[in-house]
Amino acid sequence: MTNNLIHKNFKLAGELHSSNDLIESLKDNTDYYNFLTSWFDENDFILVKTSGSTGTPKEIKLKKIDLISSSKLTADYFNLKPGDKVINCLPVEYIAGKMMLVRSLVLGLDLYLFPVNSSPIKQIQKNYDLIAFTPMQLENSILFIDRIKNVLVGGSAVNENLKQKILNINTNVYETYGMTETITHIAVRNLSMGENEFTTLPGIEIGEKDSCLFIKPNHLSIDFVQTNDIVEFITKNKFVIRGRRDFVINSGGIKINPESVEKKLSKYFNTDFIISSNDDNRFGEVVVLVFKKNIPDDYQKAFACLGKYEIPKKILVIENFPKNNGKLNRLKLRKLINKN
Repeated sequence: MTNNLIHKNFKLAGELHSSNDLIESLKDNTDYYNFLTSWFDENDFILVKTSGSTGTPKEIKLKKIDLISSSKLTADYFNLKPGDKVINCLPVEYIAGKMMLVRSLVLGLDLYLFPVNSSPIKQIQKNYDLIAFTPMQLENSILFIDRIKNVLVGGSAVNENLKQKILNINTNVYETYGMTETITHIAVRNLSMGENEFTTLPGIEIGEKDSCLFIKPNHLSIDFVQTNDIVEFITKNKFVIRGRRDFVINSGGIKINPESVEKKLSKYFNTDFIISSNDDNRFGEVVVLVFKKNIPDDYQKAFACLGKYEIPKKILVIENFPKNNGKLNRLKLRKLINKN
């Protein structure tokens, strides 16, 4: 199977590499070395950690043939060709970083490894065809992305302020929708063109079950993936995310989606904040607005954009938001709030 796992034209920083050459050249980088040895071993699967956005990360098996199929789907959509230059600046411990390596290996791309930090491309000097960022990395790289043809951003939601910075720039910036189980993105939206809805990649079927999105990725060996994401369907292959079912706040029988409230308030606050909830004897739960480190002046003026039941009943400040793999852990935040 090794021939399918690495393309004859694969390059690392402009130089052709065989599988053995590649493993040897990265032996001092534990994360890359561990992934590559598992990629080229005799097993037909690799182990991947989920992001843990709703709790403790877990390890799942993904078939190598599915990772290859996902790579080819991405290549077709973004017109990637052997020799195209791509950057990885994501941790290979998780699926997004792993897939930047896999795409490079199986598609014959020219892979460049940049630092895995919050400002990874400050020293960029060449033109590249593809990179994947977290929202924080993208925000810190706005001044440099004109050297990159296509930018993928995922891992957490892109806030409204960052969307405005991206709008109408020359680089194509795609926010991605996907998860470990779907082997990264199954849908994208072009933020630099102001797209609001996600559009599925070719061959992906979507629908609704138990009020949440389910996905049938026909390019993979799995039947379907049931999500907890509440979506609004625009067409059969376009949708808008309204939030997650497991994060919905039930206040006196009124269902409030914290992500929808955050979207409204993000137009007014330049500081980090989160909408969460607190247990309440009368209503069951009440809305809580949590700021990071400080409360903005005149913050209450922003409440004019909210519905009656969306207005926070409590304002809190904490030093840092709890996270797993860079993603906000809303369940842990809620537990912290209810301890106070």
